[in-house]
Amino acid sequence: MKFFLLIFLLTQVTYAQGVRIALSARPTNLDPFFSTDGNSQNINRLVHTTLTDFNSNMEFECRLCESYREEVIAGRHEITFVLKKGERFWDGEEVSAKDVKKSVKYFSTDPAIKSIFRFAFLKIIKVEILGKYKVKLIYKKFDQENLSNLSLLKIIKYQKGRDHHIGNITGAGPYRISLARPLELILKPVFNKYLPELNFKIVKDETTLALKLINGEIDLSLASISPRKLNWLKNSQNNLKFWESSSSNYKYLSINHSKKYLKIKNIRKALSLLIPRKDILKFKLKGQAILAGGLFSPAFLSLYESLPIDQFSPQEAKALIEAEGFTLNSDGLYQKDGAVFTIDWKTNNNMATIELVKIIKSIFEKNGIKVKLTSQEWGTFMRNFKTGNYDIILGQWMGFTGPDMLNFVFHSESIPPKGGNRGRYINKKMDSLLFLAESESSPEKRSDLYKKAQALANVDYSYINLWHPKISWVGRKCLANVGLMPNGSFLPLLNIKNKCTK
Repeated sequence: MKFFLLIFLLTQVTYAQGVRIALSARPTNLDPFFSTDGNSQNINRLVHTTLTDFNSNMEFECRLCESYREEVIAGRHEITFVLKKGERFWDGEEVSAKDVKKSVKYFSTDPAIKSIFRFAFLKIIKVEILGKYKVKLIYKKFDQENLSNLSLLKIIKYQKGRDHHIGNITGAGPYRISLARPLELILKPVFNKYLPELNFKIVKDETTLALKLINGEIDLSLASISPRKLNWLKNSQNNLKFWESSSSNYKYLSINHSKKYLKIKNIRKALSLLIPRKDILKFKLKGQAILAGGLFSPAFLSLYESLPIDQFSPQEAKALIEAEGFTLNSDGLYQKDGAVFTIDWKTNNNMATIELVKIIKSIFEKNGIKVKLTSQEWGTFMRNFKTGNYDIILGQWMGFTGPDMLNFVFHSESIPPKGGNRGRYINKKMDSLLFLAESESSPEKRSDLYKKAQALANVDYSYINLWHPKISWVGRKCLANVGLMPNGSFLPLLNIKNKCTK
């Protein structure tokens, strides 16, 4: 499909007043079989429906279903769904269990489509239709990801053609794409006239974004904005309202455990003690984050624990470094066996990231650790990150939905290209805990095992925890029913009301 797709609704209805919404980047692929970027996936949450999604506590909840039940029988993971009645595709046909079965096939085995998500759904070995509104998915084995991946399984009708394209798809979501251009995307409600038209506008520059908000050209901004610019808007614009929420995102320092000195736990701990988190949070981030005690923010109700956070302590860091045989040379830098302790720190070319890295770099160097900083364009940066060609990198995990993320980033078999263990962290005890958690069918026991795995990751300084950035939306005060989700989902837009006068 070309991005210049134009789809018109035939139904002429007087809708609620529209909302103009700013995004930082355009959705790169609106085909639900291939949507991987955040904005594309979030637009598809509005255009399509799924069996389940996540609530504000990052727990599973029904969308298309009334209820669901999980069972583990003879090692197989079985999930039974009772569907809502009266849910309709855009063409008016009611959604049934048969459509769920067909959708599983489209996303898993259809050779004409070859969805990027097919491997997640190839785990489904059978779909049983138990009635018009009841369906059972049977997986080869229990896996925490089985349920979380269902937020990617859009329930659709598919008209086969010579080639696959987005025009073959009939969705069952509350919205439908009316207009798609490189810098604009319009969604119109299909049946519910009380839903507003959503006009997404791509605004890449934050100064331009601020002016559009001030001038009333944008009703609501979901775009990225620096803490400095956000703080300026808060202090200068009385006509704007600010919505904030802790997010599920996680900022951290990735440590390459295969490197000579970074293999040493005391050195990793010393680096953590040299980061003035509270000062950075207050003066650099302007309070737009909360300090992280691990991978999971308070948004994860069943996984979050208030774990210890290292305090800034140069003296303690000094003692740990010197305990490993390092001494200060005449230049005030630590050395061992005649070699200066030098960290190869690579960063992308985002200015906000570079500014933050330079703050931490200056503190490291003030305390005797030499830092070689290299700024790279995104492709080169990610290639070095994945191949382990670095000592330290400022990283961020976004969009993860549950404890299976621990396996992805900390299991010894998850080293790229198999997974996200880019720091080459290897610990048999961690592997054992994750194996036990993955095979545990009791939610309470499974959660406890994952918490133990997170605690072990902290004690081992597998990562250096930093903070969880907040989600911030900015808009006109006359908007009503604006809500935020910790994963940045656009689903709260289904409740928004525009009470603004033009």
